[in-house]
Amino acid sequence: MSADVTVTIPARPDFVRLLRAVVASVGARLDLTYDRIDDLRMVVDEASAQLLRVPAQSLTMRVTPGERMVIVVLTDASPNGAWPPGDLENSLAWRVLSGLADEVRFEATEEGPAVRIEMATRAP
Repeated sequence: MSADVTVTIPARPDFVRLLRAVVASVGARLDLTYDRIDDLRMVVDEASAQLLRVPAQSLTMRVTPGERMVIVVLTDASPNGAWPPGDLENSLAWRVLSGLADEVRFEATEEGPAVRIEMATRAP
């Protein structure tokens, strides 16, 4: 599996479960362990929660599966206001994201605020 998977949902907390289901499905197709699939679900959940702090119309998730790494980019389709949040590095969300993922970046992109997550397909 090498094709990107892209999903766009309304920017509402009750739709985030769809993103979690999609990333879990990609993880299963990559033959990830149950623990790694659960880690993917959790990082998508936490990243989505941070993006939902900014008023938005929709959230877009792009998952790029690879042999050694899976990259998840969540984007909030809204004007680029105060992003990333100033209190980010002291938040529980940051601790969860940085503890589960190999790399986490909060970025301001042309599409709007974004969270980029890179995770090895196998736990260290």
